Amino acid sequence: MTRSGFVALCLAVFISLPYVRMDAHEARYAGAAAETAKEDFRHAVMLFDRGMYDRAMVIFDALAEKNDDYQAEGYSVLCQILLQTGDCGHRVREYAGRYPYSWLLPQIRYRYALDLFDKDDYEGAAAEFAMISRARLHRDQADEFLFKRAYCDFSLGDYDRAYLRFKDIDGRPLSDYTAPARYAAGYICYSRKNFGEALEWFSKSVTDSRFSAMSSYYLMECRFMLGDHRAVCDMGPEMLDKVPQERRPHLVRMISESWLVLGDAEKARYWFDQNKETSELRTRNDYFYAGSVLYAVDDYQGAIDKYSMMTDRTDSIGQIANYQMGYCYIQTKNKVAAMDAFRDAAMADYSAAIAEDAYFNYAKLAFDLNSDTSIFNDYLRKYGDVDRGDRINNYIAVAALYGRDYETAIDAYGKIDEMDSKMTVNYMKANYLRASQLIADGSYRDAVPYLKAAAYYSDKMSMFNQLSRYWIAESYYRNDQYDKAIELYTELYNISALYKMPEGNLIPFNIAYCYFMEGDYSSASRWFREYLDAGDAEYAKEAALRYADCLFMLSDYAGAAGAYDAVIEKYFDVNDIYPYYRAAVSYGLEGDNARKISLLENTGKASPSADFYSEALFELGRSYVAAEDAAKASAVFNRLIGTTSDSTYMARSMIELGMLSRNAEDTDKALEYFKKVVEEFPRSGYADDALLAVESVYQSMNEPEKYLAYIDRIGKSSVKTEVEKEIMIFNAAEQIYLSGNYQRALASLQSYMDKYPMGSRYSQAEFYLAESYRQTGQPEKACGHYGNVAKDGDGSFKEIAMLEFSRLSYDLQRYEDALSGYTSLRKSALLDDNRHEALAGMMRSAFRARKFTDALELASEVKADGSYGADTVREADWISAKSYLATSRREEAFRIFGELARDPMSAEGAEAAWMIIQDCYDRGEFSDVENKVYSFSDSGTGQTYWLAKAFIVLGDAFVERGDYSQAMATFQSISDGYSPLPGGDDILDNVKMRIYRLEELIKLKEAADSAAV
Repeated sequence: MTRSGFVALCLAVFISLPYVRMDAHEARYAGAAAETAKEDFRHAVMLFDRGMYDRAMVIFDALAEKNDDYQAEGYSVLCQILLQTGDCGHRVREYAGRYPYSWLLPQIRYRYALDLFDKDDYEGAAAEFAMISRARLHRDQADEFLFKRAYCDFSLGDYDRAYLRFKDIDGRPLSDYTAPARYAAGYICYSRKNFGEALEWFSKSVTDSRFSAMSSYYLMECRFMLGDHRAVCDMGPEMLDKVPQERRPHLVRMISESWLVLGDAEKARYWFDQNKETSELRTRNDYFYAGSVLYAVDDYQGAIDKYSMMTDRTDSIGQIANYQMGYCYIQTKNKVAAMDAFRDAAMADYSAAIAEDAYFNYAKLAFDLNSDTSIFNDYLRKYGDVDRGDRINNYIAVAALYGRDYETAIDAYGKIDEMDSKMTVNYMKANYLRASQLIADGSYRDAVPYLKAAAYYSDKMSMFNQLSRYWIAESYYRNDQYDKAIELYTELYNISALYKMPEGNLIPFNIAYCYFMEGDYSSASRWFREYLDAGDAEYAKEAALRYADCLFMLSDYAGAAGAYDAVIEKYFDVNDIYPYYRAAVSYGLEGDNARKISLLENTGKASPSADFYSEALFELGRSYVAAEDAAKASAVFNRLIGTTSDSTYMARSMIELGMLSRNAEDTDKALEYFKKVVEEFPRSGYADDALLAVESVYQSMNEPEKYLAYIDRIGKSSVKTEVEKEIMIFNAAEQIYLSGNYQRALASLQSYMDKYPMGSRYSQAEFYLAESYRQTGQPEKACGHYGNVAKDGDGSFKEIAMLEFSRLSYDLQRYEDALSGYTSLRKSALLDDNRHEALAGMMRSAFRARKFTDALELASEVKADGSYGADTVREADWISAKSYLATSRREEAFRIFGELARDPMSAEGAEAAWMIIQDCYDRGEFSDVENKVYSFSDSGTGQTYWLAKAFIVLGDAFVERGDYSQAMATFQSISDGYSPLPGGDDILDNVKMRIYRLEELIKLKEAADSAAV
């Protein structure tokens, strides 16, 4: 109740109270006219007592003027006050000044105070009351004096003094002012939220008919505020007829809220509905109350509507409203709005319990909708709830597993102190599958820690453990750690690991290769034989070749020849030169030159681009030389010169032709061949041999001066320095690299680097080595050497090495390294193309490294650059949208997705279309899901993966709408018609899982329907 309402109620009571009669006192007069004056005075007093103030005032004025009678003048002042004429205040002040000790002055001030009180001049009335001593008033005036003085204090805001005076009246004998004082005291306590004392005062004032209605209402409100909701529910309904009409809606609301607190939502809703026609929702509190009732009776949309009409939700009830809105949105399938509501509730600090739970739900939804784990991390930092933290990380991990984001899953499980058995199994799987991803990209070294974790948490005899250890051994092999690989492979072999599995069959083969790479050919041959005898066909040819190689390296040439022959017989291919080339060499070492020639003649039918073409054809020429068939030898060497791209074999063939010419005593022709090698192939490594041959020819001709003149002309007259020798060795290795024989180049380049670690061409050699590793499918080794050149090299090789290091690091999923490499390249690159590729690479690497803020900035730079094609600009938009989403900036993300979705033919546009469809689903807009999926399908996009994902969302939408048959048809259609992308994807697994769950839902529905019947 407002204070003005309280005043009106009290004034209505005051009007009904009679004025107290003032006793008259006879004046004393002297002289002859005394009796007449006395009679006039008594008559005037009689008129005064009868309320005839105007007639009495005339007499009193005459007596006062004639006799200078202070009593008559005092009565005149009283009459003027009661008649409310003229300036009463002036006359009161004048009279008090002239007669400060008049016995009438207290009554004059009292009557004047009452007059001011009646005129609502409480400040003036209070001043007059303050100048009156209660002892100078009549006894029957005391209660009115005390009450109205207290009321003045109340009206002027001095509640403490007012309360004490109202309380003083309660201690006096009952009077007409007792009930008003009690009511007023109760109201003061009520306004101060001292509901216990207020309840006591209203319990006293309720017995007075004048205050019964309002006291009854306030009694209920006090009980409500004191939490006595049972009393409100029990007593409130019967009091509805007793309280004022305008208070009834408030009482009904208290009854409704009390039932809500007591947990009876249906009765709360019943009483809430009683107010629909008698009151309108106008205030925030009204909307909050309405929303709370509807929330309690599971009318979630109704609750959302009411809570949403609260103009401001930043205070304590706003926090509750946001929190409950979050749950309402969950029930109405709008997870996006739920996330926003929980976020708003979490940011308020009125209820710590609500804030924490809201923060948890906000974090969960941010992860579900945006894949944003940062909110969970913020939650854990703020609240430090270990148990809930474990649940959070398990939730993140499981979701990441379903999404094939194994790195996130591993990171989440790593934050759990004690994993249960199911978590442990999932953790093992996550590590193994992450390792598989890395291995698929050639990143064996980085896969090892994951494989070790998978093995550590699994039983040693389990297939899972054995597979993990198998790939650890394979990673060791790929990184030249052959001893470790042998140890692990042997352990697996000794327990018959992975029995009848492809990996198990390969264990002897892998052990053999490890020994082979270590140069232990005896052990290698034994294990290759073990593999071959087991009958596995996958690598039988390679194993047979390596077995033959082992025999050859063990100098068992006859055995090697037979082993190579076995390969030739079973797998002959004219362009697969190595088997018959090696067999020929073996026969040659055994002295069977005819068989050697017979085998090598197959080379003439092979493509010049075939591996070992140059080696085999050169060996054929040498074999003809040994057979003294100079014509055929010359033909072979000339053919080799005309068909090979390997300058080394060109030089060697020319030296052989020179030797044949010399043997034929054609010294001029011989010198021509030798000099051609010296002058045209100075880097071949055979130029010195050719020069020695030139010297030998001139010596045999007794013309040494011609030799000296020749070497002077070509600048070879001095002895070679160490630097020249180094350059010669480097040049030879370089020629092999430039010929494209990368396997041979690896050995030659490494030999140079080992011999000249401080050599002038070391950095260039290492660059060639990196290139050779890349060309032979060893990206990890290539990446390491590119990194060395990028760090220590110079010139164009440094820039190219930096570029290749960055590219390979990205391909190997070493995104931090890639970002660092591309950043350095952008700063130092001389070529515009490299700078442009560096910026785009930085953008991609930052995004993959989950540095989303950096990715956004870099994507903006790419778009602003103006030199990139449409594909790269579209990719920059895609990275921006995904980065915004990953940082829970959905509005900005979906604005970009909307632009991208206009081109559903591109991968980015198709994914954006799916994202928009998923967003509709997350908002509970299932009809929009259906419309957008069909529109996406009609676009003719060739992006089958994203189209399939869109139809999965459509199936989910049918499930949410209860249309199980349509959902099943949708899922089954995808299952029957979808072809996975090369390398596999998650579509069919997701569909299979949904079909299983849907079948369970259908069974439950059928059981429920059957039970209902």
